[in-house]
Amino acid sequence: MKHIDYLYFNIYNYFYRISQYRQSFTVRIQAMYLFSLGLGGWILLVEALYLHIIKHAWFSSSVQSTFFAISIYMLTAVLFNYIFIVKHRDLKIFGQYEELSNKNPRRKRHLFISLSVILIPYLALISFAVFFPRHGR
Repeated sequence: MKHIDYLYFNIYNYFYRISQYRQSFTVRIQAMYLFSLGLGGWILLVEALYLHIIKHAWFSSSVQSTFFAISIYMLTAVLFNYIFIVKHRDLKIFGQYEELSNKNPRRKRHLFISLSVILIPYLALISFAVFFPRHGR
């Protein structure tokens, strides 16, 4: 959980430094939704690997796959809204890591790593679609 907290902190800290208002609700929402999109991407990647490797099948229509992806994104957004915004966990995480971050000379590298963790599933899904296209379409 510590690594996930630090990943979230790097994203939150980036938006915080841009706005310079710690209690700003938009900073909290931006960080929460970006983190939510990251988890949604990982869930969709695992689902795509499951369908391709285990089931050897795809969704029967693009409408089904779109509905599934939207429902995953909505569920992660609702879950993270409750955890980070309603329960104020994001402020606790920020308070916990703020002093460490100010002393850390590798702050930008840690942000890059955090953003990479969020982007990796989408890059994998794109490469998956390129290298293993659906047959019969």
